[in-house]
Amino acid sequence: MKNACSLLAVILTVPSLFAQEAPEFHADSAGPNCRVTDAPLRLFTNGAGRIIPFHDGQNLQVGRTYVMRAIPDRGFAFSNWNQVNVFTLTTAEIDYSTSPPTTNLVASVDSSPLPAVTTHPWLSFKMEPITVLYNNADGNSLTLSIGWQANFTPLERKPAFGPKSR
Repeated sequence: MKNACSLLAVILTVPSLFAQEAPEFHADSAGPNCRVTDAPLRLFTNGAGRIIPFHDGQNLQVGRTYVMRAIPDRGFAFSNWNQVNVFTLTTAEIDYSTSPPTTNLVASVDSSPLPAVTTHPWLSFKMEPITVLYNNADGNSLTLSIGWQANFTPLERKPAFGPKSR
């Protein structure tokens, strides 16, 4: 039965293999009941550029290794990748002006980049799970997720012509 669950998980993930460093299945990420856990990928850019093939908030399988690339816009150069700690504070706010009172969950996100990881535009990373740091029955929680920031710097502009000589 365990082999059947592993095989089923591999078959279901085949369409996403193009974005992975190696087509391997991590049995430890499937859990004891052959459940696959996903988490949202948090991506940031500093400067003009983009990240492919993923986008911010895209769900990826926890425990898998993926590869992404930073591409600078015209006039910019890729500088480096930073790992980013992303803290999300969710609070429950009760609106007593409605009948019956309604509860709204409000999320506040704070990102904290760490020192540069690599200066190569290709980044191989293992998808990490969301860590719950605090949670109570009132709907208040604090979570930590790991994201990535691609940094781009403007290229130095050179004059089209040298100084005029007289």
